Amino acid sequence: MNMSAVITACIFLLVSVAALIFLFVGNLPFCRGKYRNFYRACCGVYISGVALVLVFTLIMKGLPVAYVLISDITVTVVFCLTVGLIYFMTRSIVETASKAENKDGKEDKE
Repeated sequence: MNMSAVITACIFLLVSVAALIFLFVGNLPFCRGKYRNFYRACCGVYISGVALVLVFTLIMKGLPVAYVLISDITVTVVFCLTVGLIYFMTRSIVETASKAENKDGKEDKE
């Protein structure tokens, strides 16, 4: 068994679990907003991807460290892009909805 690959996969798994714990107890706006369940679901998918790489590392004895690094970094980048997309899209949708409500409110007064 390639111990460096197993250790690398375990470190990425710990980082993903730490991200999920942060989403439950953190104080940032996306940790306590109304879209926090979407972030938690993304983190759950992130954990499952990293855990899958760890399982592959434990089952396949000769798996190179490069494969583990590339796989875990790819899963991490996809997670970060998804969370960023959710954050910026919901923010722009909320801004557009508030502008539409303000516009409707002004038209009702006139």
